[in-house]
Amino acid sequence: MNLIRRMTMVLVTAAKGNPIVTTIIVFMFYVGFNCLEATIEELVFGSRFLHWLDFVFVGGFMAYAGYAVYGCHQFNTRN
Repeated sequence: MNLIRRMTMVLVTAAKGNPIVTTIIVFMFYVGFNCLEATIEELVFGSRFLHWLDFVFVGGFMAYAGYAVYGCHQFNTRN
């Protein structure tokens, strides 16, 4: 948990406490992750397909975006 907190605070510090920028950065990481997942599925199985883990990944990235916005709140109240 400490690793996730430190990683989030580095993201928030790089975005200078702006919650919109942190949300966009997390969204860009999700797009990159989704492209990587699709490439691996095509290489291994021959075609991309929809499965239940896609929804888990979306939920995880949404939860992390919310945690990053909370980190922005902590960053802005300290400074």
